[in-house]
Amino acid sequence: MTTLHVTLLGGLRETDAVPLPAAEAAHGTRSLRRFALELHVPHERHAALDAELRAAAAPDGTYLQGTDALWRVVEGWTVVAHAPRTGIHRYRVEIEEVEDAARADSGAEGAGASAEAGKLTAAESADAMQLKLAVLVLPVSDVDRAKSFYEAVGFRLDADHGIDASYRVVHMTPPGSACSILFGTGVTTAAPGSVRGLHLVVSDIERACRELDAKGVVTGGIFHDTSGVFHRSTDEKRVEGPDPQRRDYHSYAEFSDPDGNEWVLQEVPARG
Repeated sequence: MTTLHVTLLGGLRETDAVPLPAAEAAHGTRSLRRFALELHVPHERHAALDAELRAAAAPDGTYLQGTDALWRVVEGWTVVAHAPRTGIHRYRVEIEEVEDAARADSGAEGAGASAEAGKLTAAESADAMQLKLAVLVLPVSDVDRAKSFYEAVGFRLDADHGIDASYRVVHMTPPGSACSILFGTGVTTAAPGSVRGLHLVVSDIERACRELDAKGVVTGGIFHDTSGVFHRSTDEKRVEGPDPQRRDYHSYAEFSDPDGNEWVLQEVPARG
């Protein structure tokens, strides 16, 4: 098992990949890598994914862009399962590295035509910029109080560094998250407690609320919005209780740190 980064549905996705026997290149002597991927997409996006996979499987289609190669879909693809409760479609897709000659052909008509067709040269693909959200800065009035609160919630303490009374940095990470928070003294001019709407994804929102309540963190109850996927900034259209169908992204609960910085729990079972 390895990890590949492939652009799908408008974004660079990190996917688990199972290596398959390499294929022989029609031009040149090197072998072409092949992998089997398993993809999970919500129901409302599966038609778009079907279209992208269909295009990547066509002889003159649009290649999938990776960070170190271009990829074509081989052997079609299979919808392994569809979970009606969560609305998640699970795909099994086999992909094969595009050989150098085909890469050159894809960019032969110039950068403008290549970009329009969605086909990048090997150099462009290898140099694709990755932008990974790493840190969110929170304004707090009492650093030690905030540190104790987030430790109680379950955040991991990564660093607590201070030079003097005017400068201190505390770096903490939510369990299971690739993004961290940072707060302290002299790190932001924002008013303490002014941050709103930071979302934490959980696989079971009822369990998450029970665990937070047991730690003394008041969540205020689970709710869902009757008008769409994302909740409104006010109580309009807000109904108590989880989404009746327990669809991904539809159930929420809120809590705040001692300064009033607001966090929102969002249930996404498929990502748990």
